[in-house]
Amino acid sequence: MATWTIDKLISYDSYDSKEGVVYAIEYTVSHSDSGKSCSVQGLVNLDLDDLSSFTSYGSITEANALTWTKAKIGSDEVSALENVVTKRVEEQNLTGVTTGKTW
Repeated sequence: MATWTIDKLISYDSYDSKEGVVYAIEYTVSHSDSGKSCSVQGLVNLDLDDLSSFTSYGSITEANALTWTKAKIGSDEVSALENVVTKRVEEQNLTGVTTGKTW
């Protein structure tokens, strides 16, 4: 099962008369099994057009950030990213498969 983590919140100190406005989130999707692992990193930019439900930087939890990230990406892309890391680890655990470089 893929694991989502938030690596970094990127915020403006002040924006539109509000303090600590997060405008981007860096994330990692990873999976590990039998000593093999794969991870994919990404960044989403948040929409700052409507700050009516604003949460300041200091009050954001990882759960908030994960919810916003997945909503911004969309359920199809969330599933695709989880599938990529899971399948990649499954491939690494197969016998008779060679990975690397020829030079």
